[in-house]
Amino acid sequence: MLIGCSAAIGQTGSGKLPTPAFHWRCSAGNATLNHNPAMQVSSGAIVFDSIPYAKDYTMIVVYKPVSGGETALWQMTFGDSIMRGLTTERILSDSISIRYAEQTDGTPTINTLRQSSPDSTMPYVRLAVGGGGELDVAEVVYYAERLGNATLRKVQSQLAVRYGITLGPVSYLDGAGHHIWEYADSGLYHHRVTGVGIDTLTELRQLRSRSEMGEAVLTIATDSLGYGAFLMAGDNDAPLAFEQDGSIEILGRNWRIQSTNTEGRQFALTFDTRNIAMAGDSLVLLVDNYIYLPDDIGGDSVVFSGVEFPSDSSLFTLGRGGDFWQLAQPKGTKGAKGSGEKSEEGGMDIQSHFTTRIYPNPTSGHYALEVEGAEQVQVTIYNVQGTVMATYTSEGGGGHHFEGDLPSGNVYYATVNTESGSQTMKLVVK
Repeated sequence: MLIGCSAAIGQTGSGKLPTPAFHWRCSAGNATLNHNPAMQVSSGAIVFDSIPYAKDYTMIVVYKPVSGGETALWQMTFGDSIMRGLTTERILSDSISIRYAEQTDGTPTINTLRQSSPDSTMPYVRLAVGGGGELDVAEVVYYAERLGNATLRKVQSQLAVRYGITLGPVSYLDGAGHHIWEYADSGLYHHRVTGVGIDTLTELRQLRSRSEMGEAVLTIATDSLGYGAFLMAGDNDAPLAFEQDGSIEILGRNWRIQSTNTEGRQFALTFDTRNIAMAGDSLVLLVDNYIYLPDDIGGDSVVFSGVEFPSDSSLFTLGRGGDFWQLAQPKGTKGAKGSGEKSEEGGMDIQSHFTTRIYPNPTSGHYALEVEGAEQVQVTIYNVQGTVMATYTSEGGGGHHFEGDLPSGNVYYATVNTESGSQTMKLVVK
């Protein structure tokens, strides 16, 4: 008996993606996977009759093991009582079982099997999902053919986005085959990959997402997206702790985005602070050159709304206290919600009437920084750990020019303080 879930049987279509011969997705279960319902299955199985028989087929099940040890995943029974099936640890084929390395540690999985059916004169088969162990099952997709690798990648990608599951060392594709997360460009950031997006070809509409992988703390949300728009993010797997030196603290874990058709869109980022060491107060969001103050902080999370990403591969992380918090607050205001106005050069411009320019950026080591429209100027260069790398001061009207050299292969922040305000910019040294 199905409660609060839907199932559909269709025919293979001629479009860019084949239509499943059978498709079940939970619509109102008693568990969740990345804000989507899942059905918790324990002793009994979810049973589907009248599944079309196919000589070759592809079976995909999205599930999360709850109980430890080997658990029955699915079993297909043909009219002459011949059985095919899977557990979380082995493939079952009649009296033969083949062990394989499946995850049984509570991590959600997109399990895929492409194989041939035994000969049968019956037009339908019986499918049982779960039973004999506890699983959270979110989706079952059955194709009456062996899907090719490219098509399978499209299907797995949309399932991964919907359920917050990180695929292996591969790129993610939308239904048309466009790359929405390029593995080769992600570098060290292919951890806890998650994202929001809309894709009509795969019936994906995910506007709120958090990775279901271990140690995930980030939730991305947006009110709306256009068709074919995606914002994907992955992290560098660094510790969830702030590194402190002086008055600036930077979270060791950083995130990189890859975006598609999201120009002008704003997003809300929520960080679960329960597992972030030294989270505390005075948290700010650092997005490339920009600083955002939180809308809400306290309890177990901190929320930043109205976040825009300057490029389709922006980096972001959390900062705490010290100069970052002061820079992001307009004068005479406490607990400001906004992030200030962004200067053309990408720095924060809080009630200031001066301009700054840092070049070349990126640089191979030598850089120049110019300030116009200020009388008194103090410049401080920090690395990402908050260590002061250089300081400059200058007084008088007109322009101010500073030059210096920095070690290669690092990211730095240049803070410019004047009598009318402050700005912070990022400097990348290759």
